Amino acid sequence: MIEIVSIFAQFLIFLLIFSFPFTPKILNDTFKVQQLNFSLIDAHSINIIFFIYFCLFFSFLNIDLTILFRIYFLLSLIFIALNFRKLDLNFKKLDLLFFFIFSVLIISIFFSIAQNLKLEWDGHHWIEKVLVFFKNNEIKDLKNVLIHNHYPHLGSYIWAFFWKNSYLEFEYFGRFFYVYFYIVAIFLIFSSLKLDNKIIKLFAILFLISITYEPYLFAGYQEYLIFSSLIFASRFISMINFKAPINLRFIFLILLILYTICWFKDEGVVYFLIFSIILIKFLNISNFSKVNLIFCLIGLLLIQYVLQKYLIGIYDFPQKTSIFEVLKDITNMKILFTKLSQIFIHCVIAFIKYPLWLVIFASCLVQFFFINKIETCLKYFLVCLLFNLAFIISIFFTFNSFDFMLRVSLDRLLFQTSGFYIPLILLSLRDIKVFKK
Repeated sequence: MIEIVSIFAQFLIFLLIFSFPFTPKILNDTFKVQQLNFSLIDAHSINIIFFIYFCLFFSFLNIDLTILFRIYFLLSLIFIALNFRKLDLNFKKLDLLFFFIFSVLIISIFFSIAQNLKLEWDGHHWIEKVLVFFKNNEIKDLKNVLIHNHYPHLGSYIWAFFWKNSYLEFEYFGRFFYVYFYIVAIFLIFSSLKLDNKIIKLFAILFLISITYEPYLFAGYQEYLIFSSLIFASRFISMINFKAPINLRFIFLILLILYTICWFKDEGVVYFLIFSIILIKFLNISNFSKVNLIFCLIGLLLIQYVLQKYLIGIYDFPQKTSIFEVLKDITNMKILFTKLSQIFIHCVIAFIKYPLWLVIFASCLVQFFFINKIETCLKYFLVCLLFNLAFIISIFFTFNSFDFMLRVSLDRLLFQTSGFYIPLILLSLRDIKVFKK
C-alpha cells in the first residue's frame, strides 16, 4: 500500500516542482513573441527544461542530491504560494477532462514500470553512471565506469536525483521522470492544434501515445529524453513566423532546448547542429544576427567539451573507424549497394515497429499532392528530415559491427528523432477541412 501511495505522491511532486519558476504571464512578458501566447502547459514544459539545466549545472558541483531536492522543492512551494493567482487555474470542463486523462496516463505507466523492474541491455550500462551520483561520489568518478564512460551523464544524473529522493528509495522512481517528460511532450505538441472539437484532439493525443509508447525503452534507455526534448523544441519552432522578424531571446530559448540533447547521448551533438543551423538559415533575421547565433552554437559545444574533458576527465566518441575504411566501402559499388540495401530493409522494419514514421511520411505526401504552396515552416522540417535520415544512414558506414548495430540500434536512432517531425502531421491536419477552426 505504501508503494502505491508513493507512486501517487511522486506524480504530485512532479506537478509541484515543474510549476516553478515560470508562469504564462512571465513568459509572455519576457519573450513578447508576436502571435504566440504562452499557455499553462508551455510554462510547465519550459519549467522542465529549466529543471534539466538545474541538474546539469549542479551535476558538476558534487552537492548532495537530498539537499538539492529539498531546496528545489521548497522554492517551488514558495513560488506557487506567491504566484497562485497568476497561474490562471480557471479550467473548463474539457480542460479538466484533459488533465484527468493526462494524470491517468502517467500514473498507469508508473504502475507498469513498478510491476516490471527489469532493466534492459542499455539500462545496465547507464545505471553504472546513475550509481556514481546516487552514492554522492564525485563527478570525475564517471571516467572509471567500465562501460561507455564517455557517454553524456545528464540522463543518469536525473535518474539518480529522483531515485535518491523517492520516499522508498526504489530505483525505478528515478525513471518516472522519463515518463512524465514524454507525456507532457505529447500534450504540449497538440496544444498548438486549434480544433473546435476538443474530443478529436483528445483522440489524436491518445493515438499518438499508442504508436510511440514502448515499455522496453523505459527500462533504462535514454531515447525518450531525446524524443521528448525534440518535441519541446519543435512545438516552439512551429510557432515561428518565418516571414517576420523574430525575438532573438525566443530563438535562444529554442537553441537551449535543442542543446539538452547533447547531454543525453553522443549523437545529440549532431542533431543539435543539424536542427539549429538549418533553423538559423531559415530565420528572417540579419546576417549579423545569424553569425552571432552560429557563434553561440560553437560556444555551447565548447562548454560541453571543456566540462567533460577537464571536470570529468574524458571526452570521446565511440567510433574509431578510419575515414579511409569508410571511403573504401562507399567507392566499392558492391559493398555500397549491399550495405544500403540492408539499411533500407532495417529502416522499413523500424518504420513498422514505430509507425509514427509512417504517419509522418503520409503527412509529407498530403502536403506535396494536396497543398498548393509549401510554407517556410514546412520546408524547415522537411530539410531537417532529409539531413537527419542522411546522418543516420551514413553513420552506419562507420560501424565495425555493421550487421549487429543495424539490428540493435537503427530502430532506436530513428525513433528518438521522430518526435521532432510531429509538426508535419499537425500542418497537414490543419489543412484538412474537417480540422479547420
